[in-house]
Amino acid sequence: MATEGTHAMQQPQQATVALPASAPAPRRVWWDLRRAPAALRHLRISARAGFGRMLARLPRAHASAATLSAEQIKSVLICRVNARMGNALFLTPLIEQLHELLPEAAIDVATAYPQATDLLGELPGVRRVIVFPSRGIQLPWRYLQALTQIRAQRYDLAIDPMPNSTSARIVLSLCRARQRLGFGSEHQWARLTHAVPEALMPAHRAIQPVFLLHRALGVAHQPTGLRLRNAGGAREQAQGRALIEQALRRRGIEPQDAQTVGFFAHATGAKSFDRQYWLKFWTRFRQLAPEAVPVEFLPTPTSAPTDARFAALHVRTPQRLAAAMGEMRMFVCADTGPMHLASSTAVPTVALFRASQPALYGPLKPCDLALDAARHSPAAMAQLCYEHWLRTRGSAKSCAHLHPERPQEPGPARSAPQLVSLIKP
Repeated sequence: MATEGTHAMQQPQQATVALPASAPAPRRVWWDLRRAPAALRHLRISARAGFGRMLARLPRAHASAATLSAEQIKSVLICRVNARMGNALFLTPLIEQLHELLPEAAIDVATAYPQATDLLGELPGVRRVIVFPSRGIQLPWRYLQALTQIRAQRYDLAIDPMPNSTSARIVLSLCRARQRLGFGSEHQWARLTHAVPEALMPAHRAIQPVFLLHRALGVAHQPTGLRLRNAGGAREQAQGRALIEQALRRRGIEPQDAQTVGFFAHATGAKSFDRQYWLKFWTRFRQLAPEAVPVEFLPTPTSAPTDARFAALHVRTPQRLAAAMGEMRMFVCADTGPMHLASSTAVPTVALFRASQPALYGPLKPCDLALDAARHSPAAMAQLCYEHWLRTRGSAKSCAHLHPERPQEPGPARSAPQLVSLIKP
């Protein structure tokens, strides 16, 4: 396994709970531990919405529904203070559209993803990435430092790109911005100058910020070509290629013409698939495609590979990680940050969904695929991945020519990624 040390894909360890011998059977426990994360998340969302409705009742100026004047916007702050890689990547279509529609504007991004500077800092139009802390004993001090950087700059426009982020609304309210844009709803308590009704927004989390911008500028919303982006260039591509070649040679595989299929097997919580699932998946997939060479991407340098016979590597920075993923012929992953990073490359990406919704989080490229793995066997998933492998084989560097038919949502919004469901054999 590669020894590049890092935190690019590091996942928190799941806690295990030991029950005493006299404890009742898990299904009789009043609090089902397996459902605890989902229940806590629902409680947090409900509490946040209730708190927002309370604050929204306070006297404040009403936001305007008038369009923004693009000519007067020379500096923009995006407020998305979240620590997940996927949510940072979901800002890239917005950044791309800001640079296209406001080419003279300098874009600053407020985020809590620790490696956001590497991920977003070199995108066209981006001037600064201000990283807020998400944990640690120095959190208050580091938070104030980040907020001081925000307050040192005056902005023509500050954007809260999500409909329900308390941290984003705090930064939006404390920054020095002439105009503030966000979604309007009964629980929107930030003092906006321009608001777009939340009821109009599309479902997908990466499309919502672009819809907000288009609506505010009076621009036609045409999301068909939107996709996630990464800033990697020729240097990162060469580094990624070298890492893959090293990983293959360590397993005695000649890199030239190897039919590589990348995967990430370390999702957490309800999104995860255990080791036995992946072993059954790969047994069936390699029966269908003996020429396929699995390559596992590991979250930490010390993570154990799913199968010691597979090539495996750990990559420490998002750009270099994306470049290594870009050398694959296909990439398979649960709904995690690495899945979204793979989708930001040209490689056909297959997302396995079992606890989250592809309408909100699915991959966006035409040659990407979202599969319903909640009720079906690993063999069934391998079969559909194999069919996608055949459809996209040899097209990893130019998969944009594939345009599978997708159902359309009402109105101007783009449809959600199609969720393919199989009947269990």
